[in-house]
Amino acid sequence: MHDDLLARLIYIASKSGIKIREIEGNISDPDVAFCKRKIINLNGNFDCEISVAFRLAHEISHIQFSQPSFLYTFSPYIKNKEERETNERAIHIVSRLIYEDTPKEQRNWANFMNEFNLPVWFEPLVKNIIYD
Repeated sequence: MHDDLLARLIYIASKSGIKIREIEGNISDPDVAFCKRKIINLNGNFDCEISVAFRLAHEISHIQFSQPSFLYTFSPYIKNKEERETNERAIHIVSRLIYEDTPKEQRNWANFMNEFNLPVWFEPLVKNIIYD
């Protein structure tokens, strides 16, 4: 599923004029969205439990909806308003792609969380969003 999802996210990025560069940084170097330049650096070595597909959706959301003069490093936290909104948008993007033909009653928020290795604090966001 993740290969197909990544391909679809890359297509969305391409249609939005976003360039994705796969880099080989250190394990502590997060993915980065350069909003003004519409470039995402995905670090294949980044030590992060959250799936690459979700991280890519997160960075696409930054470029599409955040301040264009900013650059953002991947953050799974939700206390910061900007990061919370970006994570919500990423959940929307991913859930629409994977559940496009799935009735709401067959969707499972816990499976979604497990599939993308999302931390427990995502639970209320996922529960609210995947059933839209």
